[in-house]
Amino acid sequence: MDNNKLSIIAVIIILGVIIFMGWFFWDILVYMLISLALCFLGQPIMKLLAKVKIKNWQMPKALASAITLISIVGVIVLAGYFLLPVIMRELSSLMAIDPQELSGNIANWLNGFDPILRRFGFLKSHEHFSTFVMEEMQRTIEKIDMSNVVSDTFHFTTKFFLAFFCIIFMTFFALKDNGIFFKMIKKWLPKRFHQNFSNILNATGEQLTSYFVGVFIDMLIIAVLETILFLIFGVPKALLIGITGGLLNIIPFVGPIISAVLGVLIALTALIASDPGSATIVSTIIKVITIVIVSKGLDDFIFQPQIYGKRTHTHPLEIFIVILMAGYIGGVLAIFFAVPAYTLLRIVVKEFFGAYFSEEDDLTDHETKHTGSLPEESK
Repeated sequence: MDNNKLSIIAVIIILGVIIFMGWFFWDILVYMLISLALCFLGQPIMKLLAKVKIKNWQMPKALASAITLISIVGVIVLAGYFLLPVIMRELSSLMAIDPQELSGNIANWLNGFDPILRRFGFLKSHEHFSTFVMEEMQRTIEKIDMSNVVSDTFHFTTKFFLAFFCIIFMTFFALKDNGIFFKMIKKWLPKRFHQNFSNILNATGEQLTSYFVGVFIDMLIIAVLETILFLIFGVPKALLIGITGGLLNIIPFVGPIISAVLGVLIALTALIASDPGSATIVSTIIKVITIVIVSKGLDDFIFQPQIYGKRTHTHPLEIFIVILMAGYIGGVLAIFFAVPAYTLLRIVVKEFFGAYFSEEDDLTDHETKHTGSLPEESK
């Protein structure tokens, strides 16, 4: 067996081991990816602190990484400090709605469909649509085991604080020791693949940095845009729906759909409490869905090309299938990392097996040109 075939077999085995380890230790992989994303965000601060010199004294990397980490966490905490009271106030006003009055208004609104349903034979003369809906909701509520809810809440809280500690710990050392994640991977690779590994980092460095930085900027823009549009068109709970839309926008394809559904539910919950007419309810639903669609259109054709600069040039069907697979394997967090992970996998395959592919094999019109510079921490 010649060296080329041995190299191909070795690469396939390495990729298989990496994929299996990532699946088996999914939580740890997510912690590392979040840490890596925070590390990319903190690189500009690290570069700035590296220039700080007082006579012969230069700031140690440990201190610089600590300041950078505190700055990142501080921004997140500060954002939560200003946003959480607003969100809680919006949620409190929803929770203050009288459940009996709300259910009565919902029943009255649902009963408005009775004549249509009776006309098509879905309801008998003595039946009401609201009765079927309320009974189904009651059966669903009765299935909820409160002991499981308390147990799941405790488990989630414990897992959250463990994840927070792990991410902070990993991010600190990733900032302090440049390229520690990449060095760990490179250590396990045969020497013949070290140059290939460097080529992969060169191809993905700038792209991943722009992705992780851009996704947060894009999220903020969508949140502000949707909030303003909801306020202009008089949609109830505009701020809460707008913030929800911005947060969910980080999930490709699926995020805007979920935000539209949640936006309709939040708006209708606030609206139905005042027992509005059917026309008002329908117009509110149309407003929410239209604003989400318009925001998504502006995001796809204006904001994202400007923010990210370069596109992955991956066919939408490819991305959609990857997102579905990621969601099935690891939920929302997996969906968030699906696009950069798949982009990285494509580059790895191209690097090692590029000789077996032609340009015509690509599903897009133009193949991606990787001209990004190596990230600071991987050099």
